[in-house]
Amino acid sequence: MFNTETKFPFEGLIRADSEEAKNDPYEYGRISETFCALPFTHMATYTDGSAILCCVAKNENKLNLNDISLQDAWNSSYLRSTRLKMLNGEKVSACAHCYAEEKNGYRSHRITENRVWKERFGREFLLDRVGKTQADGRLDEDIVAIDLRLGNTCNLQCVMCRPQDSSRWTALAKKIAASAETPEVRSEWAHKSKIEQSRFEWYKEPGFWEDLEAMLPSMREIIIGGGEPMLLEEHRRLVEACVRTGASKHIQIRYHTNGTLLDKSLFDLWSQFQGVEVFISLDSWGDKNNYMRFPADWTAIEKNLKALDTESPETVKVMLLCSVHLMNMFYLDQYAEWIENQNFKKVTKGFNGYFHPGVVHYPPYLSIQNYPSELKKIVTEKLLAFEARSKKKSNKIQGIINLMNEADCSERLPQTRDYIRRLDAERGTDFSKTFPELNRFLEVQP
Repeated sequence: MFNTETKFPFEGLIRADSEEAKNDPYEYGRISETFCALPFTHMATYTDGSAILCCVAKNENKLNLNDISLQDAWNSSYLRSTRLKMLNGEKVSACAHCYAEEKNGYRSHRITENRVWKERFGREFLLDRVGKTQADGRLDEDIVAIDLRLGNTCNLQCVMCRPQDSSRWTALAKKIAASAETPEVRSEWAHKSKIEQSRFEWYKEPGFWEDLEAMLPSMREIIIGGGEPMLLEEHRRLVEACVRTGASKHIQIRYHTNGTLLDKSLFDLWSQFQGVEVFISLDSWGDKNNYMRFPADWTAIEKNLKALDTESPETVKVMLLCSVHLMNMFYLDQYAEWIENQNFKKVTKGFNGYFHPGVVHYPPYLSIQNYPSELKKIVTEKLLAFEARSKKKSNKIQGIINLMNEADCSERLPQTRDYIRRLDAERGTDFSKTFPELNRFLEVQP
């Protein structure tokens, strides 16, 4: 067992050289740049059944719920090794995205989750978990949080997505692989288009549901994603099981949904949970969001936003997620202004910022680092000017700007143009008309 006093600088909340650490030494006096609460509390699944560390971790292991149970994955050699590395101050390769973001002062998923777990359950809870971690990394404690990506069934073809995340991409992926002009785009989509659909139906197996329902008495947080969870009967089955068993009273449930679908009959079920968070993935507003999350219907999304804002139970919080990439970085200030002008009663309230940004690292031809230098300068000035005048101050905007300016990857722009042309040709869209200001710099020709 680990000695929590000598082995566990558990906070891991922010970088030791940050201003927050300097200004609040009591809270951030002991800093770990590797520890994350999730491998000690939480299991995550990917759409194909892969058991991964979290929703942003690289999938580097062979654990898959098509082949093993949740409990077997929890104390697998991979999870045990990960816990030991974190406790010994070693970086975990699957967590590379978080480390890269933290290097630029961006509040990564690791930092965010550490803070959430500490604030929700307390320092002693985390200390107890680490203290019960055995010398080989085994942890004989219940899984108390689970992130379920229930297959790839989806109704959208988001530009940063792929068939592994959305069934809507399956046919289009093959067309892009066949028609792309640049070898990088052609090769990538040839790889993406090769999926075994049967591997994405692991969540339909009776054994999985038996195991999951047995965990409900100890569960404290359930995250439901997809695909699109609102399309799945199994999602409702899980919610009803939580209510039926009474577990909902101690469970926080979180959704990741694209906002195109809303079943108001869920409101009565949601009212019986300790809390509900609905994270709606919107990358912009109006036609821009429709383009990036094709073929979304903005009219339907606005209707659902209004219903969530005015009709959902008091315990429901609604937040907007924004996947930040090359197509929308230029417009983030205008998107935030649109949100501000809606005067929402519930949506984004109690949140530090207008939306929660998540930087897209893959595919590389959508990276914000691909902007030409002149455009980076303009975007930097635009965002900083908005931050100076905005009502809400986000602690992430500067980090995103730093990431954008960290490297010059403008040599990827031919791949970017190739990909956009493939999308427009197959979808009947027109990037230059939807993003005219941005296209002055990207110069995408039909």
